[in-house]
Amino acid sequence: MASPRSPQQAQWLWPVTLALPILAALLAFAAATGAAAWLPVAAGVTALVCAVAVAAVRYEHGATVQALEQRERASKQREAEFQHHVQQRNLQWNNHLAARATALDEAVKHLVTERIPAVGNDTPVPPPYQNGALDEEVAARLEDVLDTVADSAKQDRERQESLRLAVVALARRVQTSAHRIQETVSLMAERHPGNPDVLEASMQVDHAAAQQGRHAQSLAVLCGDWPGQQWPKPLALVDVVRAAASRIVAYKRVEVSGDPDTAASAKVVEPLIHLVAELLANATQSSPPATTVLVAIRNVQRGAVIEIDDGGVGMDEHHLEQAREVVSGRRTVGVGEVGEIPQTGLAVIGHYVRRHGFLADLLPSPYGGVRAVVLVPTDVVETLEPVSAPPVRAARPAVPEERAPHAAPQDPELPRRRSKRGEAAPSAEGTAGGPFTAAEGDGEEGAPADQPAPERTETTPEQAGAWMAAFFDHNADTEPGDDGE
Repeated sequence: MASPRSPQQAQWLWPVTLALPILAALLAFAAATGAAAWLPVAAGVTALVCAVAVAAVRYEHGATVQALEQRERASKQREAEFQHHVQQRNLQWNNHLAARATALDEAVKHLVTERIPAVGNDTPVPPPYQNGALDEEVAARLEDVLDTVADSAKQDRERQESLRLAVVALARRVQTSAHRIQETVSLMAERHPGNPDVLEASMQVDHAAAQQGRHAQSLAVLCGDWPGQQWPKPLALVDVVRAAASRIVAYKRVEVSGDPDTAASAKVVEPLIHLVAELLANATQSSPPATTVLVAIRNVQRGAVIEIDDGGVGMDEHHLEQAREVVSGRRTVGVGEVGEIPQTGLAVIGHYVRRHGFLADLLPSPYGGVRAVVLVPTDVVETLEPVSAPPVRAARPAVPEERAPHAAPQDPELPRRRSKRGEAAPSAEGTAGGPFTAAEGDGEEGAPADQPAPERTETTPEQAGAWMAAFFDHNADTEPGDDGE
């Protein structure tokens, strides 16, 4: 079977095939007529015709090939242009998608880091992120997210405010109940002035009520409320510490020393008493039962300093730093963050520090425990005028020796009262624990520092009854507003 010819061989075949019949016809004509001389002419004509035919075919073939080449080049050029166009479109589309993605990321970041926190903190909300590449529908959806968060935050704030008001109301009720308990036991002590058991029980109940009032006041402070009680006059810092000690369980273990003439302004007396009470409570709880908590009052350039040293084992560096953050007010702790077993002391101190400008810090104590330092600023520190010594009484007739153990003094030294007109006297909570030891300071409030301490004698039931009667007279004469209700 013959192999198929190529297109180029077919192009040369048909002119030759055409020329051969013509040549054969001429030869036959010449042989028939006997004109042999025409044979070369016929052959030449035939060859010429064949050459012309071949030239024409070659020309046509060359033109066709050239046209095909041009068409191929044009096709390749169009294909290259198309590919370039496709690449450009892809590049533009990718850039567009990248710009939209970047704009979306920036918008979401702005929403999460700027706008939503502002909604949660109830502060002015920054405007939305502006970028032309951000799709309008996407921007609208982000606004919907912000609106949803704002609604949730508003509802949460309303719930928190309702909870805060409820806790404050309950705390105030507990404080009112504590004051009523104190009033009741004072009346009971008045009815039985000569019964030492009743007097002792009354003092214990009064002291427990003072602690109850302190815990209720702590809850109110953590909820952002102000302490209800207001003091009419400045109070010496040593008496501030004594009043604070009367609000804790282990008040007998507190020893205070310092200048009795350095006082706190009336507007910060109650916050300072509460603050020191929380520090004393922590100090006594952290120390062994037999140890003493030392409190020192010092005057410094920027005001006055109250230093409290306990005899405990101290705190490790991590927990000490955490406590310093809370006490100094750098970290705010609310009523919802005090834990399942509420630890309100340090949190209350931090609230008072931020509110009244005190400075508080915790340091390792040279006694092995923790030293709490409270700076009372100069603008709320005052100097009390020394109280003149009372005139010396005339000597009394000697009492017969056989009657001396049974006779009570006719004028027992009574604590001075602080009435509604501002006369000096210990507060109900400041003396609920009874007289302080020598280490805590002897004598009545405002007595000169250089006055010699009176010789201690055994107190009879009649003396104790007279002392408690004078003490509870203050509670009976005090209106509810004086106790902060």
